[in-house]
Amino acid sequence: MKTSKETKSKEKSIPLNNFLLPLLFIVFAIIFEMANFLYLGFRNADGNLMVLPSYFLFDLAIILMLAGLIYVVQNKIAVQILYYFLLFVQCALNIANSTMYSIFGDILSFDLFYLGGEATSSLSIDLIDWGGVFLNFGLFALMVTASILLVKYNKRKLTVKYFSKFVIVLALFILAQSMGLGLYQAQEYSLAGTVAGETEIESSDKYLWDNFQFKLDAFKKFGNYGFYTKSVLNLMFNEEVPEDQLQSYSDYIDAGYHEADLTAPLYGDNLIVILCESLDWFGIDPYNTPTLYSLASGNNSIVFTNFYARNRTNNSEGIVLNGSMPKDISINATLENGYNFDYALPKLFKATSGNVETVVNYVHCNDASYYGRDVTHTQGLGFDNLYTIEDYTGDQVKAGWGKWISDYDFTKNQIDNILPDTDRFMTMVTMMSSHGPYTYNNPYFQEYYQIYLDNYEKYAEWNTNNTDFILPEKDDEIFMHYKGAIMDMDRTVENIITELKTRGLEDNTSIVLFADHNVYYNDLSLKLKGIDKSEYYETYAYNIPLMIYSPKLTNGEGIFVDDFCNTYDVLPTICDIYGLPYNSNLLFGYSIFSEEIKDSFFVSYLNGMFTENIYSLNITDIFIVGENVTEEEIARFNENANKFYNKLSILETIYENGINGTINLTSSYV
Repeated sequence: MKTSKETKSKEKSIPLNNFLLPLLFIVFAIIFEMANFLYLGFRNADGNLMVLPSYFLFDLAIILMLAGLIYVVQNKIAVQILYYFLLFVQCALNIANSTMYSIFGDILSFDLFYLGGEATSSLSIDLIDWGGVFLNFGLFALMVTASILLVKYNKRKLTVKYFSKFVIVLALFILAQSMGLGLYQAQEYSLAGTVAGETEIESSDKYLWDNFQFKLDAFKKFGNYGFYTKSVLNLMFNEEVPEDQLQSYSDYIDAGYHEADLTAPLYGDNLIVILCESLDWFGIDPYNTPTLYSLASGNNSIVFTNFYARNRTNNSEGIVLNGSMPKDISINATLENGYNFDYALPKLFKATSGNVETVVNYVHCNDASYYGRDVTHTQGLGFDNLYTIEDYTGDQVKAGWGKWISDYDFTKNQIDNILPDTDRFMTMVTMMSSHGPYTYNNPYFQEYYQIYLDNYEKYAEWNTNNTDFILPEKDDEIFMHYKGAIMDMDRTVENIITELKTRGLEDNTSIVLFADHNVYYNDLSLKLKGIDKSEYYETYAYNIPLMIYSPKLTNGEGIFVDDFCNTYDVLPTICDIYGLPYNSNLLFGYSIFSEEIKDSFFVSYLNGMFTENIYSLNITDIFIVGENVTEEEIARFNENANKFYNKLSILETIYENGINGTINLTSSYV
C-alpha cells in the first residue's frame, strides 16, 4: 500500500493563473477588436455595422497561438511582461489606426515603415484622434487592472498527478498551436473565390488575402491579427519569378516603348516642374495670391479644372517622375533589387538631349535624406544634382517640423540651380513651407498675415460672389496660417517667372505646377468645401490645381481643360508635349491631350479609387457621386479598375525582381 507521502511526491502544483492569463488574453484581445470596429464605424457590403471582421477565424487563430505562447512562459514575471506587451501592441495599433482613419480614411500598414520616421513626422498633436486614444487606453487600463487583481488575489493552484509539469505545459502549448493553425487553415479554405463571369481582382476574397490590393477592405475582412500577420508573411515569402518567365517580363517592358516625337510643340525646350505642397483651389484668390490667380485665370497658361489626387507627397512626386508607383516595395529596395528606372522623367529628358548640354536638377527646402531622396533621386531616378536645405546660404533657420523657412527665400537663394546656365535643363522644385501643420505662427510669414488681414473684407466678398467655398472667419488663425503659406508659394512662383523673363528663357521654358494633395491638416479642405468627414466618397474633396505656364503653347491665350485627370496623367502629358520617349506599359495614366484620357482612373494607396463621378473602396461597392451616371460609365469604371490592378501586379513583380527592358534610350535625338 502506498503511503500518503509517496502519493504527494507524484503530485505537481501549477498556479491557476498560468491558465487564466492566456484565457484573459483571448477575451481581452477580442474585446479590443470589437470596440475598435464599432468605434471606427466599419460597415459591410450590405451597409450593416461590423462588430468583428468578416473572416473572424483568422483573428481567433492568431489570438489562440499567442495565448499558447503566453502559457508556455511559466516564469511569473516573464509571463506578465509578455501578456501586457501583446495587449499594449494591440492598443497602440488601434490608436494608430484610429488616427490614420480620422485623417486619411486609411489604416496603418507596413508600406509606411519603408518611409521610416518620415511616415510620422507630419503628424502633430492636433491631428491625434483623442477619442481613439481614450477608448483604447481606457480599455487597456481596465485590462491591466483586472489582470493585476487576478495575480494578486488568486493564489489557487491546480494539483496534477502522474504527469510532469513539463509534459502538461508542452501538451497544452501544442494543443493551442494546433487549434490555431487548424482554424487558420480552415478559414483560408473558406475564403470566397470567383464564380463564372466574375473578375478575380474584385470578386475573390482569396485574391484579396494573397495580395491586399484593397487595404482597408482587407483589414475589415481579416481583422487586426489576420491583417498584420498576413502582411508579415507576404513580406517574408514573396514569390520569385522563375527564370523561364523573367524574359517575358522584360519583353513586356520593351513592348511598351514609344520613340521620341521630334515634332512635339515643346521638343528640346526647358522644363520646370513645381510640386505645390497642399495647394487647394481655395488657396488662390486675386488679392492675396495674384500670380497663382493669374495662372488659374488662363494668363499664358493651361488650366486643368478637373484634376484630382489623394496621395502622400512622396507618392505624388514619385508618380509624376516615374508615371507609376509601387504599393508594397520602396524605391530604395527596388534599386537594391537591380531595377534601373530607365523611364523616369529625368532620364527621359536626358535621352533626348543629343549633343546638347543638358542638366537635370532637383530643388527642395528640406533635408536631402528625407524620404531617402539623396539615394532615390540620384542613383535611381537620374537627377544630376540635389539642392536641399543643406545647400541654403540664407539667413532663415528651420526651427523644427512645421516651422519652415520660406520657399521664396530658399528658391531665391537657389535660383541659379533652378535655372542653370546650360544649353537645356529640367528642374523639379518641391515646395515645403506650405506643408502643415498650420498651428504655428511663422515669423517669416508675418508680412503675409498682415496682407491677408488687410484684404479679408474684399477677399470675403469676392469669395462669396465667385466660389462655393465656405470661408472661415477673419480671426481663424489656422486658415490665416495656411493662406500665409500659399502667399509665400505665390511669391515663389512669381519670382521664378520673373527670372525666366529676365534671363531670356520665357520663350523656351514651360512650368508644370501641380498640387500633391488637398489640405488635410485640420480638415481644411473638408470644411471649406462643405463636406462631412464621413463622406470620404465625395470626390470634390480631392479636386486640386494643375496648371501649365507656357506662353509658347498658349500663344497668350488661356486654355481650360475640364476632362477628368489625375496625378498619373502628368508624366504622360509631359512626354506628349515635350516629345519624350515613354513606355505605355509602365505608365498608369494618359496624356491629357489624348483621346485615351477618357479612361483616366485614380487609385489612392491611402484608400479608395475614383473618377469624377464614381468612387469605390473595392471596385464592387460603388458610390455614385455625380448626376446622370450611365451603366456604360460604371462598366468602364470597372474595366479600368481591373486594368489598373493588373498593371500594378506586373509592376510589383518587375520591381521586386529587378527586371529591366533591353532597349537603350540614349540616342542621337537633336
